[in-house]
Amino acid sequence: MPTLKTKKQTGAAGADFELSPAVFEAEQNAVLVREVYTAWMTNQRQGTHSTKTRGFVSGGGKKPWKQKHTGRARQGSIRAPQWRGGAIVFGPLPRTYQEKVNKKKRQAAFRAVLSSKHAAGEIIVVDALDFQKKSDMKTKAVVELLEKLGAKGKTLIVVKERNEGLSRAAGNLAGSTQTPVKVATVNAISIYDLLVASTLVITADALNELQERLAK
Repeated sequence: MPTLKTKKQTGAAGADFELSPAVFEAEQNAVLVREVYTAWMTNQRQGTHSTKTRGFVSGGGKKPWKQKHTGRARQGSIRAPQWRGGAIVFGPLPRTYQEKVNKKKRQAAFRAVLSSKHAAGEIIVVDALDFQKKSDMKTKAVVELLEKLGAKGKTLIVVKERNEGLSRAAGNLAGSTQTPVKVATVNAISIYDLLVASTLVITADALNELQERLAK
């Protein structure tokens, strides 16, 4: 059974954490990961774009001029598509872009990504993250934590339950160009979060829950 050495919040080494072989030694499937990732990205589209066809543009009920003997082209309405202020031909209308991905595919994709990250040494398990004190609820405290843990690049911090102090402290780092950080709970992480993160920092209790979910 694979193991991973945990770390304390101070950066000191902790006990060994047993990893589930079903989750962290899963078979790689780039095609499946791409499918789940593409579906997630597609589902982020709101589909609220809208244009007006002739039936929705007000005005233009009367012919601008008579049909013949004017020397001009025939026109039926000033709200026709060729007129300024007129309707739009084949324009986008509100629609849904939702794509369904079944549970087994999504879990298999998660297992493949996590196995790849474990093999590359991009996962850091922390015993616990305590940000209850007001002095800890600062951006500086999160930066120091990542330095102690050895996290590099874009970091995804996963906790079991929402940690208000940690979320507040890491809020200013979401758009950082040097140390971008995102904090998420186990039930809120996506395939996108895992793929774009260079380092995954996860608490021991969160990892236990994640393994239970993915091992089913």
